[in-house]
Amino acid sequence: MLRPFNCSPPAVKVAFVFFVVCGVAFGQSPPLETIKLETIKKDVGSVQNAVDQIINAIVPGFGLLQDAKGAYLEGYGIVVNVEVALERPRNPFSGIQTPGEIRTAVNARRKELTEKMSGLLKQKIATLDSLGSSESVAVIANLLNTNPADLPDLPAQIVFSLRKQDAQSGRVNIREYK
Repeated sequence: MLRPFNCSPPAVKVAFVFFVVCGVAFGQSPPLETIKLETIKKDVGSVQNAVDQIINAIVPGFGLLQDAKGAYLEGYGIVVNVEVALERPRNPFSGIQTPGEIRTAVNARRKELTEKMSGLLKQKIATLDSLGSSESVAVIANLLNTNPADLPDLPAQIVFSLRKQDAQSGRVNIREYK
């Protein structure tokens, strides 16, 4: 008569110990994807925080309408989106400003925003470990025009971008959209 397959107790013990030891040995270091994911999260967070700090320095108190939100796009790099108001909306309780004063203040803040965002990208891109040499960082600043009668030519969006391989040249691409 044929006997069914029978594992002897020593063979079962050896197999069990083998699987436990293999599991412990391979479980010591996280997989490469986990390390890359943690690096990406850290880099995206640092760029978000730096963008928020710049906006709060330029237009303290009211300018940052929504905290910067960032994401990593595989094959492109890091993209950060932020919503900004360069001037408070007019209201009957604030001091009265002429349209010329509003234009002057907004243009000065816009110029400062452009300079500081460009400086941030030039400084930050070299420190981002998650980016490949052909990947980029882009900051999209959506500008809320709170006084459209005084500022009819204010762009709705300014996009700042820099590729990691172009960091030495220091040339940040700046595009404005109406």
